[in-house]
Amino acid sequence: MLFILFLLLSLSLLLLVALLVLVERNILGLLQIRKGPNMVGIYGILQTVMDGIKLLLKQYILKSTYGLFFFIFSPVLSLGLALLNWVVIPMPAVLVSNNYSVLFTLFISSVMVYTIVWAGWGSSSIYSLVGSIRAVAQMISYEVVIGFFFLFFLMYFKSFNWEGFFIFNQGSYNIFFFFLFFLWFIIMLAELNRTPFDLVEGESELVGGFNVEYSGAGFTLLFLSEYVNIWFMCSITYVIFFGLGVSFFLIFFFIFILVLMVVFLRGTLPRYKFTDLIFLTWIILMPFVVFILMIGTGL
Repeated sequence: MLFILFLLLSLSLLLLVALLVLVERNILGLLQIRKGPNMVGIYGILQTVMDGIKLLLKQYILKSTYGLFFFIFSPVLSLGLALLNWVVIPMPAVLVSNNYSVLFTLFISSVMVYTIVWAGWGSSSIYSLVGSIRAVAQMISYEVVIGFFFLFFLMYFKSFNWEGFFIFNQGSYNIFFFFLFFLWFIIMLAELNRTPFDLVEGESELVGGFNVEYSGAGFTLLFLSEYVNIWFMCSITYVIFFGLGVSFFLIFFFIFILVLMVVFLRGTLPRYKFTDLIFLTWIILMPFVVFILMIGTGL
């Protein structure tokens, strides 16, 4: 029974990824005033479907490399971990109730770093390897900040369970939390490798990043895991800051608004420099988050 529910959850998430791709293409086309995939068929629906079919049917090129196993396994593991993250999130009902679901989320997030390392190293390409190194440096830096951020909420809500966050935060709104939301949103964009922090895929210097050697099904799985993670991080944001009720439609509405914010930023902000990104992490955000942790636990 649990496997069937997980399968239904996975299919629902894949449909949400298709919806996100469709919405993102239309919004970017409008923001940049250009014709593209958003103009084919009815609001680009046919283009999105055909692109998905093309990616799945495209030849999956396997190079004779020393990391062939990792080259094949890393996209599968990446999507599997992205889907596994959802089993402990109350949206509005939790699939697997766990008293330490927050730690489970941090564990999955840490393991996902290895999938990027294996993808870049297994490709036997300098461009892929440099892209994976940059991705790991960025993700590890911001995971440290996320860990301190979660530590504040763990102490504030006195719970290691996402369901505890969901219950207690209904009466805990104040100005301090609204300020934390904007700080968290910056950290979330960097963790997701989204604009203005999409330095993992800087086309001018990395030719696509760690996944440049992937095609067909391998690229599709990496692409799906990235967009599933966007929905997941926006869902976490809702659980922490916007626990306004248990209605499924209300939850989806708020999460969709957060996803739209991520998409709008992609069409409006320029890309950051990598050195500035690391500087922002360790020199600005890290001391700031530690200071919040020191003064905020008394709230």
